[in-house]
Amino acid sequence: MKTALNHKRLCMRVPVVACLVATVILFPVFIFLACDKTPANGPLDGQWQLMSITTRNDIRATKADQTYLCFQLQLTQWFQAGQRSYYAHFTHRADSIRFFDFVHTSRQTAAGDNDEWITPREMNQGIMDAWGIHSTDITYHVRQLNGNSLVLEREDTVLTFRKF
Repeated sequence: MKTALNHKRLCMRVPVVACLVATVILFPVFIFLACDKTPANGPLDGQWQLMSITTRNDIRATKADQTYLCFQLQLTQWFQAGQRSYYAHFTHRADSIRFFDFVHTSRQTAAGDNDEWITPREMNQGIMDAWGIHSTDITYHVRQLNGNSLVLEREDTVLTFRKF
């Protein structure tokens, strides 16, 4: 009788001990996995440096010095060292990227808000020529995208980036 009672107590303790051991082992694993942030846009996420703008009509390449494009979630930031920054939403499909809703933050508006929509008139004045952007809603064909390089093509313009 005493042996049966000890056996019963032991059987009750085994699941409790097993749960404690499993908790101690699995908790750090879950914490580690929860902290892993997978890129929302695959290899597109991150900062890219514009290496050249090639125009087929001129058959010449322009070296873009310290000109960058950053992708994060559904937002891009376009900037040059020491110059104003521009932001745009984007959608990425298998072979294309559409940029739209451009804003810039370098001047104060009357309402005290820093964000201001970029108008088509400003685009026509060439405020984003450094990136070959001439429209407030523009789609590029993705010619190449991997962990090291991004090549975007539209009509007669090819933008070549390297991962920075």
